[in-house]
Amino acid sequence: MEIFEIYTDGACSNNQSEGLQAGGWAAVFVNGKAISGGDRATTNNRMEMKAVIEALKNTPPGSYVKIYSDSAYIINCFNQKWIDKWEKNGWLTSNKKPVENKDYWVEIRQLEKERKVEWIKVKGHSGNPWNEKADKLAVASIPMVDKKNDNDEVSRKTKIYLSEDEKKDLINFLEENKSFISKSLNDLLLRLKE
Repeated sequence: MEIFEIYTDGACSNNQSEGLQAGGWAAVFVNGKAISGGDRATTNNRMEMKAVIEALKNTPPGSYVKIYSDSAYIINCFNQKWIDKWEKNGWLTSNKKPVENKDYWVEIRQLEKERKVEWIKVKGHSGNPWNEKADKLAVASIPMVDKKNDNDEVSRKTKIYLSEDEKKDLINFLEENKSFISKSLNDLLLRLKE
């Protein structure tokens, strides 16, 4: 049986704001492969979930997968059997309210059933190199969005302020993962080097 160890993470441009935000997700395979993407209008939880979905999609059915995440939302859902209760209750919470993000939970559940998945909680921002790599890639994958002109796709941008050390780390990270990153991240790398 093939074994995969994958660190997943999600990020949003302004996680404290109400409504949908631009967000990014990443899945870093311990064997070196990394995948990422983003969404212009999403939530942090959905990006955490999207990272898991894409991680599982990139493993073959029948494999053993260890998902490492700093998201209690993800890990508790499986380790505390919330998802089993939701399914049994017709995707309603114990308060009889519809489960949020049902579409992603259903997709994760189907992918999980095709594999043996172990859900492992890791502490975020604690120096774990795989978790840090997933975090940086998720943040780097957040689409640029300009709040002043949401109707104009071309001018959508997000401002991110980085210290010089953070900028160097991001450049190094993007350089190391150049073969895995999207064209937009390659463009960002070029702008950062200017």
